[in-house]
Amino acid sequence: MPHDVTALDHLTQEQLWDARAAATYDTPGTGMEAPEVLGPTVDRLAELAENGRALELAVGTGRVAIPLGRRRIEVSGIEISRPMIDRLREKASPEELPSRRAT
Repeated sequence: MPHDVTALDHLTQEQLWDARAAATYDTPGTGMEAPEVLGPTVDRLAELAENGRALELAVGTGRVAIPLGRRRIEVSGIEISRPMIDRLREKASPEELPSRRAT
């Protein structure tokens, strides 16, 4: 049976991307974090950035931005969810990956 996305229509972005979502978003080595998924994504974005800068909208927990920054791409992020930014800060400092909370 297909997932009914209308069941989520009443949630705000802050409710959808809460502390529980931030805590469980990263699953190292599986799903979106699997090397065969994340690796080619970061490779392509690094190629497009041409050793310049990148802005990631909805940077979340830094799943893409952090490995991109490790390739010497200057990355900044924008995120609406405070819990997602808090999780990002556990992994990267503001100096390593500047981010702003969208309101």
